[in-house]
Amino acid sequence: MEQVVVTGTRTRKMLTKSPILTKVVTNVELQEAGAVTALDAIEYSIPGVQFSPDAHGDNLQIQGLDNGYILVLVDGQRMVGETRGNVNFDRLNVSEIKRIEIVNGASSVLYGSNAIGAIINIITNDDSYLKPIQASIGSRYSANNEWLLTSNVGFSKDKFSIFLSGFRSSTDGYDLTPESPASYTVNKHIDYSAKIRLGYKINEKIAFSANSTYYQHETMNPPKSTKSTHDLNKDYIFGIKAVVQANQKHTLELKGNTDIYNAFTIYETKNDSINKDSDYSFSSAQLIDVYKPFERLEIIGGAEANSEKIYSLDLFGEREGIDKNAYDLNAFLQFDYSFLKNFEAVIGARYTYHSLYGNHFNPAFSILYSPGNFKFRGNIANGYKSPSLKELYYNFNHHGMFMIYGNPDLKPENAIFTSLSAEYTRKTFNVSLTAFINSIDDKIESVDRINNESEIPLEKYYVNIGETLIQGVETSVSFYIIKNLLTKTSYVYTNAEDKATGLQLWNNSKHAGTFALTYKMLNIKYPFSISLNGRAASGKMQEESVIETDEVTGEDVTTISKYKTDPYALWKLTYNQQFVVLKRIKTQIQLGINNIFDFTDNDDLAVIDPGRRVYAGIKIIF
Repeated sequence: MEQVVVTGTRTRKMLTKSPILTKVVTNVELQEAGAVTALDAIEYSIPGVQFSPDAHGDNLQIQGLDNGYILVLVDGQRMVGETRGNVNFDRLNVSEIKRIEIVNGASSVLYGSNAIGAIINIITNDDSYLKPIQASIGSRYSANNEWLLTSNVGFSKDKFSIFLSGFRSSTDGYDLTPESPASYTVNKHIDYSAKIRLGYKINEKIAFSANSTYYQHETMNPPKSTKSTHDLNKDYIFGIKAVVQANQKHTLELKGNTDIYNAFTIYETKNDSINKDSDYSFSSAQLIDVYKPFERLEIIGGAEANSEKIYSLDLFGEREGIDKNAYDLNAFLQFDYSFLKNFEAVIGARYTYHSLYGNHFNPAFSILYSPGNFKFRGNIANGYKSPSLKELYYNFNHHGMFMIYGNPDLKPENAIFTSLSAEYTRKTFNVSLTAFINSIDDKIESVDRINNESEIPLEKYYVNIGETLIQGVETSVSFYIIKNLLTKTSYVYTNAEDKATGLQLWNNSKHAGTFALTYKMLNIKYPFSISLNGRAASGKMQEESVIETDEVTGEDVTTISKYKTDPYALWKLTYNQQFVVLKRIKTQIQLGINNIFDFTDNDDLAVIDPGRRVYAGIKIIF
């Protein structure tokens, strides 16, 4: 509970004193739960988080909203996906993650477009963690020939620091549909990543840092596949940052970041020749000023410029390739003021000029009342989401199965998010209850239309469907049952409804929960921990309307279909053991069982998991 967080207010706050309710997954929890990816850790820590991987990345959902409404940050900078918007969490090296902060609801005042459903800020280790010299190597093996190799080395002396890291991961994949052996549920793939971070501190007031990351993901076809091509993705990240402590009241930050995600096709019958299919780039420049004129008042303001560009051979109907781009300019201001006794209020606003949609204004207000061991929080915020370039300009033939069309007349989506929460903390006992409402106007959805006069009858269009109302309740509790035995439980109920049709948003699960039970002994010669983690959800609601033109009358006929997948629960057990081999060499051993009860979903594929599997890992720290 003494954790420092930054995402909710964009300034450093103690977790218990943050006016914006923030959930945190720490590095220790990542290790104790045997997390392989950041998303793996989030799923088992935050209720209602669901994802399913495919060729385009991880299809993420939180409280009924998908990738497009969830802003994923790495150290405060947007993490882009490929052209369809899915973020690939496998790009991140879990051993470098310091903590993960999650803020539900609209946060557009501080973070701009797309921050309607949630913010996930993945914070990596900074230079303050570096010793004069340090290094580590690690390896982990699991079923399906799943290998993970990691390494890093850091050096720090006087004003200069350098940190190098890399990983290689691979798997043979697995298939939950053996009746179609030519295609796997998850294909064989190999990932590589390398990162460098440089830091230089001129004096106590001025510091610079720069970082660059390369990531490669190559997907192979199953042995019985008849395809003669396979996919290759590459990602390049370049970032710089300057921090100036002007005086005791002013801190200035200047940041720049570019993330470029490329997609290639490898032609195996042409000596593995490579052709670029698309690339998506997002660049951002930010100037932020944190001003604290006196103890009770903190002001943060800034300016931000963002630019995005998509190049694609076929997404926009031109096989020879076509570019689409947009940019936005922003200014934001937020006041954080403590007044009376135990009251703190945060009020802020953002102005945005978008190259395609003109001007936009977003206000937000939060209040915290903290009498004794209680914390009461209230939050109302306006969020917005500008249509993506694909939603505007798609003209895509999906392998002859259906056509996808964009809509240049789409309007931006606007959301009003409201939440009330109560929290009680006493020593190591913590319990919280939150009620939330997220009302989204002009929500953009893909609708199906049957066009019997077309060579490809099934057509998908992007349209503004009207109002979507997401409301629910979330609760969590954590405490020590006995000394060294900690339990954490959370539950969320989410009703996500399209008000125009009365249908649930696609794949929404109304009930979801997580559970963790961890026993650890730290102050002994050979520290260890053993953790039981579980996550469960009710069936996913798959409700949709299909519009078909009557051949006789020429009128549109709407057909409603409803289906619900089976509920599920997944459990895993992880054992961590630490040894001191030599004075400066430490070894960590990890053993575990994923999906203890061997649950698989071969029919609906609502849960993409290959079943029970044992894993083992070792890490040596110098």
